[in-house]
Amino acid sequence: MKLIKNTKDLLTSLNIDAESDLPIKNFQIDSRKVTKNSVFFGLTGSNENGSVYAEAAIKKGASLAIIKENKIFDSVSQSSKMIHVKSPEKCLIEAAKIAMSRYKGNIIGITGSNGKTTTKNILNNCIKNSYATFQNYNNEIGLPLCALELDSRNSTAIFEMGAAKPGDIDLLSKIIKPHTGIITHIGYSHLDGLNSVKGVLKVKSELISNIKKDGVAIVPDCKYLNYWKKIRGDIVFYTFGDQPSASYFPSQIRMTKQGLSFFIESTHLSKRVLVKTKLLGKHNILNILASFAAIHAAGLNIKEFVNGLRDLSNSPQRLNLKTWVRQSRLIDDTYNANPDSMKAAIDVLCQLQGVKIAVLGDMAELGRYRKKLHIDLGDYAKMKGIDLLIGYGDLIQYSISAFGNNGHFFKNKIELVDFLKNKIVGKENILLKGSRSMKMEEILGLWK
Repeated sequence: MKLIKNTKDLLTSLNIDAESDLPIKNFQIDSRKVTKNSVFFGLTGSNENGSVYAEAAIKKGASLAIIKENKIFDSVSQSSKMIHVKSPEKCLIEAAKIAMSRYKGNIIGITGSNGKTTTKNILNNCIKNSYATFQNYNNEIGLPLCALELDSRNSTAIFEMGAAKPGDIDLLSKIIKPHTGIITHIGYSHLDGLNSVKGVLKVKSELISNIKKDGVAIVPDCKYLNYWKKIRGDIVFYTFGDQPSASYFPSQIRMTKQGLSFFIESTHLSKRVLVKTKLLGKHNILNILASFAAIHAAGLNIKEFVNGLRDLSNSPQRLNLKTWVRQSRLIDDTYNANPDSMKAAIDVLCQLQGVKIAVLGDMAELGRYRKKLHIDLGDYAKMKGIDLLIGYGDLIQYSISAFGNNGHFFKNKIELVDFLKNKIVGKENILLKGSRSMKMEEILGLWK
């Protein structure tokens, strides 16, 4: 059952004076996805005004179209289904807050430089009857839409929150007001908007301020722990990390191309817990530990967690290992990239036996650190023993220069593919990764 019952409930809750009492099936911002009894929000984007599609939405059966005040639209239609407001964006957020205030289940909010989506997926897969933000709906538009689609019958709601500028996590976490807040990692991400790792720390830490009183914060076992504890004295802190100083830490780690296995150790456990998963990469141990800490702190079923992990594998374009051309093995990690996730992907590549080829694109949004961090990446690839480093873009040339011999740089994907074809003889291991803007997955489509 939806948390907002019908259009009368929605409009009354938003303090909008209008006569409407129609069912609500879903909430949409794209008129092409509107179906009968949708509520359409005409949002204003950088290139387009969504309000111009309000009539189309109503013709397709929308119960309401909430659009920006404008004389043109006022004269176009006097339909009672057209609701004119100063800011459809603010209405969307307020509606989401109203929905979340009515939700009686467990709420988990997740942010961090890396690992947000994987941690969300682990929790969603390992908690029965849970609900999670879908795809990359983790911003000021996507998260409210997900909140509005939450069903009151779901036992746990899991929300991923991304940040590109100060205030982003504060806005999102104020919408959901989680019982449990998870910060997966503090590192180099979105530095164009956040300026430095200190800026990343500050924006991710906005989550701590909005955890419910007597709630739980789950954070990395690192130098920032005292910083976080000073923010709140009325919540419990648990840490995760690779050392026994953490509240939850691993032992007897085994990593193969089939996945991971290890024991979760903790003074909070009566006995250690064995976990096995198809997930690849040492960094995923930390994502599993953070997820387990949230489940354990909430008193949820540990056996269900262990069983849920067994069948969970890396999502498409996220360290997805598959057989490729000439019996080579491809690690498709093309979804996105930053310095920490690049190094983690290289670590996974280096676990495989045989020739190791890394095909890397630029890392975006690194601000004044962009040159240095690309140089560091080339040094890291060389230090780890990568046999061949192939770069695409502009900034990646600094990585290629730092790598030295067996480093090759291209500004054209077709030329890169032609070069790579001559290097794959059989059974090589290839990593493909870059920032979302680089669209590195296109390289797979160019292979003929």
